[in-house]
Amino acid sequence: MRLDLPYLYYYFIFAFGLLFLILAFIPKLEIKKLFWFGLLWGSGLDFLVENIYHFVHLTMYQHMAPFNIGVLPLWTILAWTPAVMLFIYFLPQQRERYIYWIYVIMWSTFISFVAMILRQLDILVFINGGPWIWFIGSIIFLSLMTKHYRSLEANNRPSS
Repeated sequence: MRLDLPYLYYYFIFAFGLLFLILAFIPKLEIKKLFWFGLLWGSGLDFLVENIYHFVHLTMYQHMAPFNIGVLPLWTILAWTPAVMLFIYFLPQQRERYIYWIYVIMWSTFISFVAMILRQLDILVFINGGPWIWFIGSIIFLSLMTKHYRSLEANNRPSS
């Protein structure tokens, strides 16, 4: 197994950048509240979806040794936990649906930009498709995740 040190630095920068954002913006009590939701919907779902993308030949990761889990880099899987936590923490509470959809489209655009950056760093290879796969997938993913989170919040509210 070959250690790709320059690529390892990119993973560290990405993961620690997200960790910094969590610590800078989310209060400690909210971190505790959002961690398991972020782990399930972020890292858990990313692990599943990225494996599907790999096995249907949409994407492939390279230069990820020694921190890989099968065909996926550990750092990108773990980075989804804080990303989901940030998404949920800043989720708009306004009743206007267009604000919510602007928020989801902005996040989906950011996610596709991350895919482009990973491609330019020669970490992610798009076999069939491109960053639009991540854009469309993230709109679906973020919408389902928001629906689940809001249903959990509605069930946790004390009835008056």
